Amino acid sequence: MKVAWRELGQGVAGARLRAREIEPERLERLRASLREPEPVIRCLINRGLETPEAVSDFLEPDFGRHRHDPLLLRDMGRAVERLQRAVRDGEKILIVTDFDVDGTTSSVILTQTLRLLGGGDLVTAYIPDRFTEGYGLSTLIVERAAAEGFGLILTADIGIKSHEEARLAARLGIDLLICDHHLPDGEDVPAEAYAVLCPKGSAGLDYPNKHLAACGVALKLAEALLGSHPRREAIVASLAKMTAIGTISDLVDLAEMENRAIVAHGLRALGQPSTNPGLRALFDLAGAGDTVTAIDIGFRIGPRINAAGRIAHASTVLSLFDATTDEEARRHAQTLDELNTERRSIQQQLVERVETMVSTDEAGRVRDRVILIAGSEADGFHRGVVGIACSKIVEQTGRPTLICAVNDEGMAHGSARSIEGFHIVEALQSVSDLLVKFGGHPMAAGFTVPAAKIEEMRWRLNHYAEEALPMERLGRVLMADAILTVEEVSLDLLRRLARLEPHGIGNPSPNFYLSGVQVRAVRVLKERHLKLSLAPGLDAIWWNSVRHREAIESATRVSLMGRLEINRWNERETCQITVLDALPGDHPISR
Repeated sequence: MKVAWRELGQGVAGARLRAREIEPERLERLRASLREPEPVIRCLINRGLETPEAVSDFLEPDFGRHRHDPLLLRDMGRAVERLQRAVRDGEKILIVTDFDVDGTTSSVILTQTLRLLGGGDLVTAYIPDRFTEGYGLSTLIVERAAAEGFGLILTADIGIKSHEEARLAARLGIDLLICDHHLPDGEDVPAEAYAVLCPKGSAGLDYPNKHLAACGVALKLAEALLGSHPRREAIVASLAKMTAIGTISDLVDLAEMENRAIVAHGLRALGQPSTNPGLRALFDLAGAGDTVTAIDIGFRIGPRINAAGRIAHASTVLSLFDATTDEEARRHAQTLDELNTERRSIQQQLVERVETMVSTDEAGRVRDRVILIAGSEADGFHRGVVGIACSKIVEQTGRPTLICAVNDEGMAHGSARSIEGFHIVEALQSVSDLLVKFGGHPMAAGFTVPAAKIEEMRWRLNHYAEEALPMERLGRVLMADAILTVEEVSLDLLRRLARLEPHGIGNPSPNFYLSGVQVRAVRVLKERHLKLSLAPGLDAIWWNSVRHREAIESATRVSLMGRLEINRWNERETCQITVLDALPGDHPISR
């Protein structure tokens, strides 16, 4: 359905501010059947929900009802039989996964399940080193597994493009089982693999949810392996906690009902006391409370888990969740926290450096449709944080961004982040002859390219974007779900809006445009942020915005674009808007 919107103006931070428009008859049709305030109705319609039944499902995702049968995944029966046989016959099983949150949570899910079913010490979890081995299943790992007597390799979040490795495993007498979700359109899975579990392509023809994260595929395998186990549902429900962490962190579609049900259930379970010392230690250290949200996972838990694989080695994450005592768990959680602090410092320096390297014209406008920047690892381009730096540049420019870290051998390891409507993997496919390897999702990808090919790659990607990415889609755009007055903002409204969670890709946090607000006071926090007092019980926080202080203070009224949130402090709840951009002046807007 084509989205109708109207232009509201350009904010002081550079974003184009827009508001979605909904035909009155559509709005009235749903309002007549729901007892909800108009802002909630608008948010529901903007997410494609226009019947009471669809709204009911969306607002009340059910972990039992909205889960699909794992046997709908092609090769699931074959994978289960092979793993059960391995456990029964005492074969050694090697689990190999990616070093990000999706990969590490997949490892925990699969390892715990197989050990529970009798695998014990026969099950070994292995994560490649980002810096010495790189991403994915390698021939070296396969050869080492054969030399050490493993009869079975089970991958998660990697393997779907490992054709050479699958052939090698078959020659060496190793059965390769793949759990992945990265299959690009039109590509085949490794034919020599014993079993491939993937919701996409030919492997996922009968599976309704094409947007499972790898940890979601791992959960489906665990569910099938548990079969008639008397505690099957309780175990699967517990494993959903890890699945929720991985699903949120991997930015898969949270409008898909199965993902939504897994995450909603997992977040509720994560708010309960855990029997896992690692989870307890991590959540205590991260300051997550009894009510765990997707924001907690995305900004507190996920980054700490990811920091291990970005800065050191992801094995620390596995050690954390394998910990048997609180003391051991606290030690590993503290290591992750220190690595995350180091990651933030490296990231800040890199982002500041990259900002100066973005090519602009005399008016300060970005020249390229696709930004591609490279620098040497010795000069601060840390391959573990280039992906986060990409995200920051995309936020600032509204343009697909690729950043490469070039090593001493002249090889560049890069990450890419995109904008809505520009499939970054398809863009990389257009220059695949230049690349050593690549893979990922429509919005995020990784690649390796010889440094000598980087300039040609930049030119060709921009040539590709001339057709695939019209100029009007470039730049930062903030779209409001509804226009509100200060008087309409209340705790009751915010509690009703909270039922739209969990938020993420496919179900973003609603944005609201508060028109013509009188700012009573402005405070600077930590020399970087602004806190605006708007009305009794309503404040606004604008992160990293101190440069806009004068524009806000000099205006009689200001229109704000941002997210509405409940601020909880000292057992008191107040309304707060997290500002994304602002438009100084009195701009009365009719709805």
